[in-house]
Amino acid sequence: MLALADAQAEMTSMSPVSITVSDCINAGLLVRAASQRDGRRTVLHLTPAGTALRDRFRSQHRQAFEHITHDWPQAKRLEFARMLIDYADAAAELGTRITP
Repeated sequence: MLALADAQAEMTSMSPVSITVSDCINAGLLVRAASQRDGRRTVLHLTPAGTALRDRFRSQHRQAFEHITHDWPQAKRLEFARMLIDYADAAAELGTRITP
């Protein structure tokens, strides 16, 4: 869900994620809308409940990071955080290169 929430470009529902998307729609976390660029496509948007869940997840993730690394030197924490960001960015790019 975070990948959907943070996407800079339109994301559409693809076959491998259709069940998850449907579950999120049924749970009131996402809504489908017509693409403004191509009316034949459907795009996904977070609902207020989806935004709240994303924000709560991010907060819990941050709290866990701070708890786990609380006794690390600041330089080590920053290096690790940068590496996690690099990893997440690379993982997101990988997802766009995989075709079913």
